[in-house]
Amino acid sequence: MNEQERFTPSPERMKRTAHRFESRIVEGITAAQTEQREIDHLTARMIAHALGRALGRGSALAEFGRSGEGTYEALREEYLPLYSDPTTPAEIREWIDWFGTHLVEQTNRGSDRRFMTSGPTPDLAHLLVPTTIELSGRRQIVQVPATKSEAEITALAAALELLPTADTNAFRAFLRLADVDASATNLVESFHDSYISSFGSIDEALYGLTELDEWETDLHNFAADRGILPDAVSLNLDLIEAQTRDIYDIVEMNGVLYVFNK
Repeated sequence: MNEQERFTPSPERMKRTAHRFESRIVEGITAAQTEQREIDHLTARMIAHALGRALGRGSALAEFGRSGEGTYEALREEYLPLYSDPTTPAEIREWIDWFGTHLVEQTNRGSDRRFMTSGPTPDLAHLLVPTTIELSGRRQIVQVPATKSEAEITALAAALELLPTADTNAFRAFLRLADVDASATNLVESFHDSYISSFGSIDEALYGLTELDEWETDLHNFAADRGILPDAVSLNLDLIEAQTRDIYDIVEMNGVLYVFNK
């Protein structure tokens, strides 16, 4: 089989194989839906086997179907064209949603998917995947939808380079946030809306973001009024830090803390 034949899609062969495995795949998906988890590895392999029939035995999908092994990037580059093909049946597109989400979860690279559609069904467009790109000559982690191919990620990196905030450290910290889609059309606007400030330490951040100064004064006055030694009463700064992190996103980068509204 030559290279062209290997990767010339054969939708009919895929559909025939999908029909043979349909009941077992649906059973695996139903179990995942009921238990609100990702599909198991065996179900993922059956989906890969069906998809791999569209591309031939030499494909990464076919290999994953046989052995359960394969890299996320190689598999993604094969199933995304099938996913975006309007002739692919809706049911098989849903299988790809489950399969791609399984791969992301297995490689511990996803963004804690939530069940965001009308039922407990994943959607690759709603799943952000941490991805390393080159931005202004430096490696940068960004979050991109699981529907983006390698070519689209490369184009995205080039587009980010043109943004006026591209080489600022605060913007780089913003791109690291798990819920920030680097491909969003309102990315710069979202950055300006959410960025608060930077701080040199967590203590500096706590004083800047809370009323810690005032709380300490009130506590000191409370102790003095009752004859309590100052060292006998104190604020639990660990709890205040935890509470602050519940309210704000704090990203540490090169010893500096960058703070954003959640």
